[in-house]
Formats: sequence, structure tokens, C-alpha cells
Amino acid sequence: MTEQGKFRAVALLDRDGTINEEVEYLSRAEDFELLPGAADAIRILNQENVAVIVTTNQSGIARGLLTEDDLTSIHERMTRELAEKGARIDGIYHAPVLPDSGDPRRKPDTGMYQAAVRDLGLQGLPVYSIGDRTLDVEFGINCGGKGIRVLTGHQLKEDVPLDLERFHAARRRGLTFTSENILEAVHLMLSDITLAECHGDMVIRRKFHDLYATQLIVSQNKARENRVVLAHGCFDLLHGGHVSYLEGARAMGDRLVLAVNSNASIGRIKGAGRPVLLEADRLQLLAAMECIDYITLFHDDTAERVIKDLSPDILAIGPGQDSRREGEVATARQLGIEVRHAGGEKEGSGRDIIDTVVERARAGLL
Repeated sequence: MTEQGKFRAVALLDRDGTINEEVEYLSRAEDFELLPGAADAIRILNQENVAVIVTTNQSGIARGLLTEDDLTSIHERMTRELAEKGARIDGIYHAPVLPDSGDPRRKPDTGMYQAAVRDLGLQGLPVYSIGDRTLDVEFGINCGGKGIRVLTGHQLKEDVPLDLERFHAARRRGLTFTSENILEAVHLMLSDITLAECHGDMVIRRKFHDLYATQLIVSQNKARENRVVLAHGCFDLLHGGHVSYLEGARAMGDRLVLAVNSNASIGRIKGAGRPVLLEADRLQLLAAMECIDYITLFHDDTAERVIKDLSPDILAIGPGQDSRREGEVATARQLGIEVRHAGGEKEGSGRDIIDTVVERARAGLL
């Protein structure tokens, strides 16, 4: 939860084929196997103060293929394996009924979501359902939110929605998405939340993309022989050093991609009280800068993973940053990415701005 005891949004995660490998009527804990990236995806949601709720239809119980105790054992293994990887589930709900039962607990009906709302106080939050079947997408829409279908598990081989016209209408309204896997879906979800917080800013909507869309943009630009430069940082309180760095980075190539730390990662790096400006404000200010072509968010404390994922031609770092960026520089050089310095010598920081404001406030000047 956040410091205020509230979640930022709700992620309703399907289980089989989304979090773990698809097994027909999984009935034994020893057959449970996490999908690649699932623990990372859930850990990111935890860090970003998103409620993680597992919602799973379990008709196998009604069919006599497993018991409630079997299901408990499976979920105990799931939570234990996730915990070992630093990830947490905030609630688990299941519907032990047959598809034609009419029971409101069964997806795409909303019974499991309504129970989570009552139990965890999730009223009024943005809702996203992530799963490998169309009914998971419809579940999110029925809960008043959005749905993301992942191409793991059942993929697209079955489960055509009963109301195809309604489904495509939802897609046109931006209520449904498709992603390769749960990790990609989580990046898409968090980016969608951030865009909604930008209150219709058209510039940010043109420049800002989730990590995987940005990866495609970089590949397309490199295929056109555009030299892509990657810059990154927190950019909590913009100052002249930031401008110098970004304009210098843009001058090195044909396109500048800026990877910006999320709120949660800044809090871990800079401590309590940071960031001063939240994501929507920081991104809108950065998007207004002409030198930046594309912007994405990342959720780790360092940019090593985003460097690997985007694989730019050039990594731009600020002057005097070599020791702080040692791991990132090493990662770039291992991948054959050129590392160059951008901007003038640093003459101030966001911390300096904060200290000045506090000092003047104490002196009664503000």
C-alpha cells in the first residue's frame, strides 16, 4: 500500500496461463510453475502501489478434479515462490463452479472483483484485468475498467467472445489491449494509468510509450539508419543542467529516447519526500522539450535493464557521472553501445533547489 494506506489502481490477474504455465485442470502444487517474468511483473505492481488480486475460475472443483484443500496448497506454493522473488499477492479469489452455473463469482461476471473491493477497500480505483482468455478482458470491462489479453496460456486459439461487436467496440474505445506476456502487460497498464493522469495533454500522448512499444520504435528507427540516443534519469525538479544534458544528448544522433524513473524508484533512490513532482507533471514538462523525441518509464533503480531492452546506438550520461553509472556503462559497452558524455559540468541539483526553498521559507521570505 501507499504511505496513506491506499492503492493507486487494481490489477486483476488470471492465474493459469498468465502467472503460471498452463496445465489442464491444475490439481497438484508440485505441477505449479511460474511463467518467465511473472514474478518481476507482480513485484513492479507492488512497488507502484497497485493492488494485485488473483481471480481464477476453478470449475475443476465442481467437476471433482481437485478439492478446496488442493487449491489451497497450489496457492500457498504460488505465494511462497513469488515471495522468494520479492513479489506479493494482495488477495486471491476463485469461483469453484461450472461455466453454465450462472454463479456471479465466475468470470466474466464481477463477483470476485466485488468481493475484493469489499475486503480491501478498492472502491473508485482504476481497474485492469490481465489474462490469457477473452473472458478475462471482458471481466475487466464488466468491472468498469480495461482488459489486457496475454499471448501465453490459451493464447488466441479459442474463446471467441459471445458479443463480438461489443468486444470490438471496446477495443476502439481503448478498453482492450493485447500483450505478449504479463510483464509486457504490466508496463502497458502502468503507462496507461500515467497517461490518464496527464489530463489529455496531446504532446505527451504523442511522445510517451510503454517500454515495449518504445523497443519497437527504436528498432524501426535503427532499421531506417537513424542513430538512436538513450538518456535517462529522475528529472524530479527540472533545472539548467537537465536542459544542457538533454540537448547535448539529442545533438549526438537522429532520435533521442528518454527513459524516466518511476515515482517508486525515485523514492528508493532519493529517500522519503521524493519525488517532489509526480510522474504526470515530470513527463508533461519533459515532453514539452523539443529535443526529446520519445519518452518511456522504467521501474528499476538503475537503467541497466532498459539499456538492454532498448539497445540504442548511443548511451548519453552526464559529465562526472561515470562512477554513479558504472553498472550501466558496463552494460552498454558489453552490448556494443557507444557511451558518450552530454551537457556541461553539473552546477546544481534538485536537492539544491529544495534546500534553497526550505531556507527561504524558514527565513520568512516565501
